[in-house]
Amino acid sequence: MTHEKIDKLIDITREKNELLKKMLILTEKQKEEIDKDSYEALKISLDEKDRIMKEIDKLDKSFLEIFSEIKRENGIKDINQLDIRLYPNLTELKKAVEEVTSTLSAISLLDKDNTKAIREKLESTKKELTKIKVGKKAYKGYNYRFVESMLIDEKK
Repeated sequence: MTHEKIDKLIDITREKNELLKKMLILTEKQKEEIDKDSYEALKISLDEKDRIMKEIDKLDKSFLEIFSEIKRENGIKDINQLDIRLYPNLTELKKAVEEVTSTLSAISLLDKDNTKAIREKLESTKKELTKIKVGKKAYKGYNYRFVESMLIDEKK
């Protein structure tokens, strides 16, 4: 029974990694969209990443349920306590988990770069808005129009 559950964990982990690879591609695409100031396309990419993350959450929940069953059934606290000779597919599971970890690391690095680029663009936009605001004040100051009426005294 445990052997089949480990196989199921492997399947779930591989499926998760496929979804993470899609996220990695989207994250790379986001970098291009940020560089090109394509914010509508960026929003679409972010929405797609959100959808994928929800799918991953479901997989994680299934994984944890099966993982807990294995630990409970075998009276262990850590999966490393299982005998690899009895369950040779544990090696395959560990390899699949390492692949997931590697993909997550790549996504994390790209996300950090993207976040930094967005912050830089935001700061640049703030500076531009400040310049426009100052320019507007100066324009108003130099181009003041008298709305009030002016009286001119005449000598008789």
